[in-house]
Amino acid sequence: MTITKTNAPKRINSAKVLSSRQQELFIKYFPVVKKIVNSMRGKLPSHADLDELHSAGVSGLADAVRRLDPDKRSSFDGYVAMRVRGAILDELRDLDYMSRSARSDAKHLEKIRDSLEQRYGRTPSDFEIRSEMGVSQKQYAKILRRTRSCSFTSLNDTLPGEGANSISFAESIADENASAAYENMEKSELSEDVRRNIAALPEKQRRVIESYYFQEKKLGEIARDFGLTEARICQIHSQALNALRPKFN
Repeated sequence: MTITKTNAPKRINSAKVLSSRQQELFIKYFPVVKKIVNSMRGKLPSHADLDELHSAGVSGLADAVRRLDPDKRSSFDGYVAMRVRGAILDELRDLDYMSRSARSDAKHLEKIRDSLEQRYGRTPSDFEIRSEMGVSQKQYAKILRRTRSCSFTSLNDTLPGEGANSISFAESIADENASAAYENMEKSELSEDVRRNIAALPEKQRRVIESYYFQEKKLGEIARDFGLTEARICQIHSQALNALRPKFN
């Protein structure tokens, strides 16, 4: 998701700030996130972004330290690992538009299609594929619907038209989210208010907030810029939100 200047206040308002004790636990268990990501590395799909998965794991860790009583030492370690792994798996599911069962059907269908193509020396018909699979026409149609690949069209492509009258796909789509003039003015004023309050923060907090919300840098990138650990950057980020929150309530 792209974070713009106008929706930065929303993220600041919606952030759940950790208490001092929770921050201590967060820092203590922070290495667990990297350990879990590394343990899953060999099973990850090629399109998975390790930095994004690590960030998802960090969110899972933050959620864990908010939810569970740390005095329950016997169960806390396992609960943290479970929440981190669950958050990473949720991120992977979001990256995959096709369900696990549909992907399995797609692989089976492709395997049969390849086998028949080698047998006949030509592209097999749907009837031949369906017969080989041993499914009815209705079942086969359902499988095709579930395993149909997505196709993508550029919004810059031109719709059929008469020469100079041709328009792009982007121009043909109505903007249902277009804001009224007063809404744009309110957003502009709010954005200026946010920037003014951020500018009043201590330097480190201000730089972390600006890097994360306005320059769209990941926590790992910010940590490298500062020469600090990602856990320390998370702590500075949380402190900054603590300072900003009362100004937007």
